[in-house]
Amino acid sequence: MEIKELVEELKGRNVILFVAAEGEISSSEVPYPVVYTGYGKMRMFSALLKWYATRDKGGESVIVNIGTAGSAKYPIGTILTCTHFINGGSELVYDRIDLPGEGCSVFSGDYFMSTQTFSPQEVKELSGKYDLFDMEAYAAAQFCKMHGLPFVCIKAVSDNLDGSVKDWQAILGRIRAMFTDLLR
Repeated sequence: MEIKELVEELKGRNVILFVAAEGEISSSEVPYPVVYTGYGKMRMFSALLKWYATRDKGGESVIVNIGTAGSAKYPIGTILTCTHFINGGSELVYDRIDLPGEGCSVFSGDYFMSTQTFSPQEVKELSGKYDLFDMEAYAAAQFCKMHGLPFVCIKAVSDNLDGSVKDWQAILGRIRAMFTDLLR
């Protein structure tokens, strides 16, 4: 499904955005509630657990994990939907969740994926298998699967895994503006 079609489909639904960092999206600039989780799978899972315990039980919420990811396959600034979620740990041991529909794969690791944190060979091998790399999407997919909640994942490519990003804040600012335009 095209990204614009997906966002249109979300209109009128009880959408809750789960975002790792305030730099990725501003709660005052989008029409949905935003929960900032912090980086990493445990922080995402904990934020979802806290939200779930206090949620309004009157209607079905759609959980949307929106944020940045690295990719060796797509240029910086590309926005993609994800339907395949791989849990990668410090030992690179995986399990996987696949949602219906077409979308990218996202490998959620314990560290930022780049040639500065992994060997160039590991980065090459993993980027040949998976489209995107983040630290939160798998946890959100797992939580939603466990609780039978609708889940959508939208990621923007923020780096190309090679440690060459020089102006992270400028890239983040452009991505934030793109997300804001997309969701309005």
